[in-house]
Amino acid sequence: MNSNSSAFRKIVYLLILMMIAAPIVWLGRPSSPGDQGGVLAKERTDARLGQADLGAIDPASETIRLATLGLRGIAVTLLWQHANDMKKKEDWTKFQSTLEQLARLQPYFIKVWQYQAWNLSYNVSVELDNVRDRFYYVKQGIQYLLEGVGYNRDHPRLLDDLGWFTGNKVGRADEHEIYRKLYKLDEELNPDDNPALRDNWLASKRWYEQAIASIDEKGQSLSTMNPTTFFDSPARSQISHAEALEEEGTFGETAKRAWREGARLWKEYGDREMKSTDDFMIRLTDETKWKLEAARLRNQLDELSPGVEQKMKDDAQAQLTPEQRRVWEASPINPTADEQKWQQEATAMMDFSVPKIAARIAKEQPEKAALAQSLATRIEDANRRANLIASNRDVANYEYWRIRCDLEQSPESLKARELAHQAALTFKDGDPKKAAELYEQCFVEWGKALDQFPEMPKDSTTGGDLMEFVDAYAKVLEQLDQSLEDDDVAERFALWELLEINDQTRKYDAAIEKQHAREGKIKRDDTLIDPTDALPK
Repeated sequence: MNSNSSAFRKIVYLLILMMIAAPIVWLGRPSSPGDQGGVLAKERTDARLGQADLGAIDPASETIRLATLGLRGIAVTLLWQHANDMKKKEDWTKFQSTLEQLARLQPYFIKVWQYQAWNLSYNVSVELDNVRDRFYYVKQGIQYLLEGVGYNRDHPRLLDDLGWFTGNKVGRADEHEIYRKLYKLDEELNPDDNPALRDNWLASKRWYEQAIASIDEKGQSLSTMNPTTFFDSPARSQISHAEALEEEGTFGETAKRAWREGARLWKEYGDREMKSTDDFMIRLTDETKWKLEAARLRNQLDELSPGVEQKMKDDAQAQLTPEQRRVWEASPINPTADEQKWQQEATAMMDFSVPKIAARIAKEQPEKAALAQSLATRIEDANRRANLIASNRDVANYEYWRIRCDLEQSPESLKARELAHQAALTFKDGDPKKAAELYEQCFVEWGKALDQFPEMPKDSTTGGDLMEFVDAYAKVLEQLDQSLEDDDVAERFALWELLEINDQTRKYDAAIEKQHAREGKIKRDDTLIDPTDALPK
């Protein structure tokens, strides 16, 4: 009986151990080549919590010995030095392999991925002569960043860099025409089967959108990145995509849709709440709102004591010394040291800021002091918000791109760009006369388009872009033994005002002067008066 009981207990214990071991194996089975392992191993892989990359380091190197002995910092230093040595020697194969080993030792140090990806795409690529070899290293830099994103999932800075490399390095390099074609043909960079999405600018936009999603949805930090230039990136990539389409000869509804999407994303960016340098939230589209709010509050302040500001001005002017009054009214161009001193004193005395006006009201009408101070504070806050928004709008060049996206969708603008493209092809085919006619039609359409958007500055980026068409037109005219100075050519040219404003190199100075003579205008510079000549001797 006792022996049977003992055997029974052993069987029970064995069954219990097996029942305990089964879930342990299921949960903790390590991963191996071709096998993801147990649940915990899968979770570690998905979350990138584990690191098993030492095996990828050269086993014969000092680095592996140092790393396995716990001297990883020294190993990293040696690898950085070796990478710099290989870069100086232009041994790009060893340079790249060293970067790969370095990444294994510092996979969570963001600067490793940023710095070395820049080395590959920007520094190494330009050292090679063959354009395909250059693109190979541009691609290696992008793939290096992709590997870094694998270790540092949802890191906004790396995702933002991916957007920059994919967009600007591929799309703005001197070889961008070839780079864009090679990018579209590359299967590794384009896992998407949709040919329409095989575009570096659209891929760039998607990376930027992921970077923004990491902030909005994953709770990542912007760190030191500027919100104004971070959040506008998807819209800028879409706009660059629209520009690239037209540059490569795609017009009509396809180009219009691209510009329309750019306009939508740009407005979405303008409506977005972003943290300002003063730590409050702003929207770029709210500038007018805060200006109107400041004006409304200022009217309320003025109503508390009508005429108080003018009274303050009269009192201040009465207190000015003769010297202060003279420099205040004359504002000398080259003031002496004494005049500078008097000017500063007069400026301080003639300062009628909102807080000073509120203080004057409070002094004269104590019962309105609290309301006056409250209004002054709110006016200052509204003005500060409006000024900060205006500053950020300038950083993003917000208004220009808003107008530009609308202008580029106009039928006249779309037609003008297509005519310019046809003119370039026609000239290349050896028909300068027809090319000149197409350019002239293009300029007429551009004139119509710009007339519809008078708020578009003539000296903006668009004006600079149109000068490229004017330069191309001038080359065509040379082949015809003509120039913009000729009367018949000048009569057909529709963009004289734009040419005069954007002729920064004065290349067309003679043609512009002749056009002025035809129109009865004065010369551009000869009749300008030096302001100092107007001063009494």
